[in-house]
Amino acid sequence: MDKNERIWKLLMYLRASLVPVSWAEIVRDTDLYVDDGPSSRKTFERDKKDLRNCGITIHTENIGGSDEAAGGTRYAIRDADLFLNLQLSANEGLALEMAATMVQFDAAWEMDALAKLGAGSLPSPPPLRAQLSAPEELVSLHNAVDRRRKISFMYGGASREVEPTLVFWRRGSWYIHGYQNGIAKNFKVDRFESDVIEGPDNSASSYEVPDSAEAMSEDPLLHGPDQGILARVLVDAVLARQVERDRGGVIERRDDGSVVVEVDVRSPGAFRSWLFGMRDHAVVLSPPQIVEDVISWLRALARAT
Repeated sequence: MDKNERIWKLLMYLRASLVPVSWAEIVRDTDLYVDDGPSSRKTFERDKKDLRNCGITIHTENIGGSDEAAGGTRYAIRDADLFLNLQLSANEGLALEMAATMVQFDAAWEMDALAKLGAGSLPSPPPLRAQLSAPEELVSLHNAVDRRRKISFMYGGASREVEPTLVFWRRGSWYIHGYQNGIAKNFKVDRFESDVIEGPDNSASSYEVPDSAEAMSEDPLLHGPDQGILARVLVDAVLARQVERDRGGVIERRDDGSVVVEVDVRSPGAFRSWLFGMRDHAVVLSPPQIVEDVISWLRALARAT
């Protein structure tokens, strides 16, 4: 791994970490440094210096307590440290925005780290993934969000009229988050079956704009017409960080790195689809009717096969 790739991965890892991380955790979770020895530590110190020389602040905090990590340091990079005031003109800002939509990166280092932690069947994509041509619909979608316009398009074989609030990138794909008949939904842009038709300016209602994690948590796979039931799901350490980032709802953290998340179940079938997508990395804990529904469904599937 060359120096530039290693520094980029370190930046992405520290930025994506939900809490400050120690040197031992960096060695454990990434393939950036070969071991915990003095040579790797010197390389890490040089990488930190290079990031700081680029104007990126790396926050540090001392580790207290009495375990083996006590007296060490944890590291973090915050959003505010990456948002630069470039004082661009309107044309320069538009050019930069268009360029940003042309290439997207995802944190493949995380998949590699998860594989090393025991998820051997997880894929290991290359460190950088580029989408070299942005979907044509992005121009209309961004324009509709900026001008608060209703949009209409064909999706899933049906005509949709949506009040858009956010265009965001998640796991290699573009999504539009908005409201259809007052219900928050996400639509995957590459599944559009027609061009996007924009309505007049200010034809859409003024909804609160979520961040991308909140938008994904409102995915219609987990929200349907049924009365909601709160389910608690235990997610092991392999997928804990990913689920927390994408869905939120963590109500308990366990010593082994697993978390318990609370999910609003409005469609049992959609909930099962989400749960089974995590395979043996997740198990539903409560309430009893949701546990029984999952068990019954699995038993019926086993009998059918």
